[in-house]
Amino acid sequence: MAEFITEKTWARLHPPAGEDTFPKLLLRNYQNWGARRVAYRYKDFGYWRELTWNDLYERVKWLAGGLASLGFGPRDKIAICGENAPEWFMGQLAAQSLGGASVGLYTDSIPSELAFIIDHSDAKIVMADDQEQIDKIIACREKIPKVQKVIYWVAKGMWGYDDPWLLGFDDLMEMGQEYEKTHPTFFTEKIGQTQPENLAVLLYTSGTTGLPKGSMVTHRNLLSLFRGWDAALPWKEKDENLSFLPPAWVGEQIFTVAPNLIKGIVVNFIEKAETIRSDLREIAPAVILLGARQWEMICSEIQAKMIDAPFWKKFLYDLFLPVGYRIAQAQEERKHVAWPWRVLRFFGYWVVFRHLQDKLGLTRTRTPITAGAALSPDNFRLLRAIGVPLVQGYGSTEVSGLDVLQLEGNYYRSEGSGQPFPGVEVQITEEGEILLGGVGVVQGYYRQVTETAKNFREGYFFTGDGGYMDDEGELYVIDRVRDMQTLKSGERFSPTYIEGRLKL
Repeated sequence: MAEFITEKTWARLHPPAGEDTFPKLLLRNYQNWGARRVAYRYKDFGYWRELTWNDLYERVKWLAGGLASLGFGPRDKIAICGENAPEWFMGQLAAQSLGGASVGLYTDSIPSELAFIIDHSDAKIVMADDQEQIDKIIACREKIPKVQKVIYWVAKGMWGYDDPWLLGFDDLMEMGQEYEKTHPTFFTEKIGQTQPENLAVLLYTSGTTGLPKGSMVTHRNLLSLFRGWDAALPWKEKDENLSFLPPAWVGEQIFTVAPNLIKGIVVNFIEKAETIRSDLREIAPAVILLGARQWEMICSEIQAKMIDAPFWKKFLYDLFLPVGYRIAQAQEERKHVAWPWRVLRFFGYWVVFRHLQDKLGLTRTRTPITAGAALSPDNFRLLRAIGVPLVQGYGSTEVSGLDVLQLEGNYYRSEGSGQPFPGVEVQITEEGEILLGGVGVVQGYYRQVTETAKNFREGYFFTGDGGYMDDEGELYVIDRVRDMQTLKSGERFSPTYIEGRLKL
């Protein structure tokens, strides 16, 4: 079983030599595109600023030089805590270029939570964005004795701090420039030494069932999984992405970092959390992942806006929405849509639904995805009815992100989670537990041998989720296995699932 996964699956999707780590891809893009193409775009006081691949490469090189000056090297780790910003990913790439790895920290964590992850991960350097995060790091200083330096990239509010333990982002880059003068070829040499089996990111789970566990995700995990995804749902070099998911979550690594480096798409960073909706409308990304709660808020917004809309707009909406529902029902039942309904949908799209999509920032979105908690079938059908080709996915940090997704654009299952990507194996045990295997399965949990042995066996990750697969290969996730009950006949069922169905 394990031999089948690692040899046959990985061999087919293994990234080619010279492109098998994130830093090597950075070097390739710098050599191929240099100053001719944009890598990052970020907002500064309402204006978009651009960083080309040449800009990105130079900054990562200087950061790597600065880290090397501080003694950072292979297998070392840098913990990063901050909002979505170019500096976050630059710090990660700099550490990876030296053979190290990043450790993602969530900005809403309290000092004790930060202290546990920083100390447990053996982080040598900590990067944080602003005074708020720096204060939390300082508050737990005695609990993180392995940390040698704390770097901040937002200088506002930091002028009154006089502590040699703290170092500004620009100061670190200046150190890197000085380091390059005495080591002119260090960066390309270090990049050449990186290997696909190297730890790329150490991502900790939420710890809802115990202490957080750090999933050891390699370059090969992320690159191979993305190549499988790209084979099923191809990304385009001209695609735009909006970075707003927490970088400490595996979703941002597979949805933003990987396509940016592999395909060369432009990453647009939100200005702040409050501007996500306006930035989303402005960028209209090709692929977007939102949780069920966020999609529900969008559906509520649609309904609220139509209640307050002028009579003629509401009339057109009420006129064409049943057409959209008819199309959505046919898609769910995998039925052919007759040409009169397709004609009506065409008019409904251009008269009503396209304007709605524009307000939501979804006019250019090719693959809108919902994952995590289940989205209610009613909201799913509403979004499909207005022409948003929403699909559902399933995955986990332990398998490097989404491994299962609804791949057929014209058909969907409102209760299903989709089919496995190329390179992903799904098995269902006799107890109904879902097992995920293939290219994304991580090396295990960092410094937690017992938990690793318990959850990773025979090349599979035992998810703890219960579910089944139908004859067409669609995966259905029902509930946590521990919450499911057994009938006298031996059949398993989920009380929570039944309660949810009765509410419809």
